Amino acid sequence: MEPVWSIGQAQNRIDGTLELGIGHLTPGRKVMLEAFAQDDLGQVWHSFGIFRADDRGTVDTAGMAPEEGTYDGIDANGLLWSMRPVQRADGSVSGYFMKSGSAPHAVTFRLTSDGVLLGERTVDLHFVSVDVQVTEIMEPFAGKYFCPEASERGPLPAVLVLGGSAGGLLWSEQMAALLSAHGIAALALAYFDWQGRLGLPNQLAEIPLEVVDRAMRWLQAQPGIDADRTGVMGLSKGSELALLYASLHPQAVRAVVGYSPASHVFEGISMAPVSRRSSWTHEGRPLPYLPYPGGPKSWNPAELAQLRKLHEQALNTSTDEELEAARIPVEAMRAPALLITGAHDATWPAAEMAEGVLQMLKKCGYRWEVRHEHFPEAGHLVDIPNLPVIAEHGVRAEAAAAAAREAWQTVSSFFHKNLA
Repeated sequence: MEPVWSIGQAQNRIDGTLELGIGHLTPGRKVMLEAFAQDDLGQVWHSFGIFRADDRGTVDTAGMAPEEGTYDGIDANGLLWSMRPVQRADGSVSGYFMKSGSAPHAVTFRLTSDGVLLGERTVDLHFVSVDVQVTEIMEPFAGKYFCPEASERGPLPAVLVLGGSAGGLLWSEQMAALLSAHGIAALALAYFDWQGRLGLPNQLAEIPLEVVDRAMRWLQAQPGIDADRTGVMGLSKGSELALLYASLHPQAVRAVVGYSPASHVFEGISMAPVSRRSSWTHEGRPLPYLPYPGGPKSWNPAELAQLRKLHEQALNTSTDEELEAARIPVEAMRAPALLITGAHDATWPAAEMAEGVLQMLKKCGYRWEVRHEHFPEAGHLVDIPNLPVIAEHGVRAEAAAAAAREAWQTVSSFFHKNLA
């Protein structure tokens, strides 16, 4: 008798719990369940678990731990996040799972026993819900808008999402799609792109904050949106930008989320030799910034591997006057804030900077809720739940996956509480 698969629901979301069960197996039979996916660079990723069918002849990943595999313990989504890159024919391998948009994430599950194929199924894990309308925007800015169907409770809350130094959309598009699946309209804004696509700047230097304000005003003006219930969130450099925007335009923001945030404005990032520049401008003027050590230069691979050290040196070698001038004036915000950090952040000292933000707000008697969710075993990139984990140095994949899930649940609850 062939195995009977029970897999997923009508539309499986990437942030949900995978329901994967197989029946009609011989009780006690040992089987291997493998998962395969291909990223946008053509890199194949693979995970596996070896299970033993129970007395009823079933294997259920939500209630069973594999006897061996790419993950340990009971975890319904273990086969998703524990995928590892498969070596290519030329011997190369990429450790970064490149998912560049919000198209479904296709995963193929293969069941074998003693090397014999017993069955195979492919499941699409969705970022975008069926009731969400997606609009690509080229003017007056570049972005992608995810709007759920109108709620019976009235106008919808909305969030502007800002990605990090990878440029383009990427994380911001995926996060905006997830927010929309939970009833929050969301706009992913592309404010620069390394390849200069969509007419965007190709260096993360002197980006006008007016671009963010233009996008926020557009979002607030959309039909069915409550302009008094809008938030902003960002990742890494995007969180630096989000905190800046919430500080300089407090009337526009009712909730702020920063993944791996900064407390100060840092020097702009360029891949070509240029003079020193701030990352941002406001009202036509570059904002004061903390310079990186050394003279004007482009970023070489060795420096990119020591980003945390460069940021710490920028913080530690600046004078008190320089630090104050470049500090993001968070006390000017008028909204609750949630800051998310990992202890193994190799990009910059996000946890220490988040604590600095909290201390400043406490000192000035800030009247809104401010939370710092710190993950002792996570790194800089607290990513989208259930995608293959990008293991940073010193970070266990299990810890990174758990942090991604918990952080997303915290963010979703935070926005629903403060934009309700």
